[in-house]
Amino acid sequence: MAVRLRVRELAEARGLNISTFQREANLGMSTARRLWHNTSDGNPKGPPLRRLDYDSLEALCRFFQVTPSDLIEITDD
Repeated sequence: MAVRLRVRELAEARGLNISTFQREANLGMSTARRLWHNTSDGNPKGPPLRRLDYDSLEALCRFFQVTPSDLIEITDD
């Protein structure tokens, strides 16, 4: 089982690329890259993202105007 964030899908559905997402969400580029690629190092092929604090979860939910269940996906990887 794997847990992943749907940041990229939600952003692209709103017509945002990574740079626009970073700027509009008021994030540092390294943070935006980690969230966008769902990896702990921001590299598309890097190790999976393993931690997200509640403040970040709340900020992402508010930015996308979604609930945590819309933002988080559980897969059978």
